[in-house]
Amino acid sequence: MVESDEYEDDLTITDDTDLWRRIPPWHLVEDQNTGTVRISKAAFEDHPNGSPMSVTLAAESLAIDRGPEVEIEGLEGFCLASVTAALARKLKQGIARRPREDNPAHAEVFGKKTDSVRKNFRKNATWVIAPENA
Repeated sequence: MVESDEYEDDLTITDDTDLWRRIPPWHLVEDQNTGTVRISKAAFEDHPNGSPMSVTLAAESLAIDRGPEVEIEGLEGFCLASVTAALARKLKQGIARRPREDNPAHAEVFGKKTDSVRKNFRKNATWVIAPENA
């Protein structure tokens, strides 16, 4: 797992914590085998500006009456998926709280996002708010 002065895995975020990840419509791909839509592995990359992958700590968001629909409010075509903190750590990723004014439950998943890591996130993600044809 990658750690630095700026990022250290926050072990108060337990392994059973659900991490919500917004999925933009351009990261949805048609699965030719099933005829449904699935998430692209590209949905689990760090931000193009170099900052780590952004997530919301689900339980903390719900504890302040901030439901999943708030995550994609005003973002047409966006969906919401979830992975666990345990999966992130199994993939050698760390999780750091990074609260924002507009999202007190915001966190970042840091570590090298190899092709294998992104595929594992994609494979293990579950829908919280699915696209119509998922």
